[in-house]
Amino acid sequence: MKRFLLIQRDYGQLGNRLHTHANALAWCIENQANLVNLSFKEYSHWFSSKRCKSVEIFISRKNILVSMLRFSYAKKFIDRLCRSDKWLKRLTKIMILGKKDSDYLSEKELDQSFNSDKKTGTLLVRAWDLRCTNSLEKHQKAVRKILMPSKVYLNAAESIIVKLRRSYDCVVGIHARRGDYRNHLEGIHFHSWDTYKEWIRQTKELLEKQRKGRVGFIVCSDDDLNNGTFDNLPVTFGDSQSVMTDLILLSSCDYNIGPPSSFGTWVSWYGKVPRLSITKTTEVSSLNQFIVSHSC
Repeated sequence: MKRFLLIQRDYGQLGNRLHTHANALAWCIENQANLVNLSFKEYSHWFSSKRCKSVEIFISRKNILVSMLRFSYAKKFIDRLCRSDKWLKRLTKIMILGKKDSDYLSEKELDQSFNSDKKTGTLLVRAWDLRCTNSLEKHQKAVRKILMPSKVYLNAAESIIVKLRRSYDCVVGIHARRGDYRNHLEGIHFHSWDTYKEWIRQTKELLEKQRKGRVGFIVCSDDDLNNGTFDNLPVTFGDSQSVMTDLILLSSCDYNIGPPSSFGTWVSWYGKVPRLSITKTTEVSSLNQFIVSHSC
């Protein structure tokens, strides 16, 4: 049977969508299923496509429906269908699996859902937090290859990181997420520029003690950057106009610092970069605080 996994849950921004898509991709590779992630379409143009195939679609086995996915009207029709409970109730070949935003969908639940009804060829998932840990570990190279950023962003990031590498032996990425974190969870993960400055100072001192050579920093933020904030510190600023360029820059660093976020977790996983997740009480005192994420 040619199986389809459809995902329709427009939750969060790039980091959340990457989390969902990467786990879904890994599961579909492992189970030889086709994937149409309707909620990744708006971000797909930021990634390199192969043979004119958009990355929100992964094809394991071809059939007539797969051929139709080349046309935009077919994808629009599927998207409208997946948003309509009225029409979905009339289709016996589509099984729906939903989760609250606060709950996650496990790999075991996906397996059981597909295997529970052999006649069902399509599973529509209305959830964003998919955790297919085993499949992602097994197929991480393939997932990274599929989700390769577009050349325009790779080139933009490379032009910045190459200059940094000429000046510094060790580069640390600072993900200063401040825009939406100002009010999120009552600002628990919102930090002042002076606090980031202190973390940079602590990190520089630590890495120099560890004989990492000349240490430089690149600060990427969704907030306005004040050039005077980091006076007397080796700080370069990321591309404030492109979140995708910043994502590549941070994943190209030797270490990363930032508040808890799916964006930061992706940076660590995709680039295999040791990362320190900061809180208001964090003091940078040991390299053991920096950990590479094995899932995204």
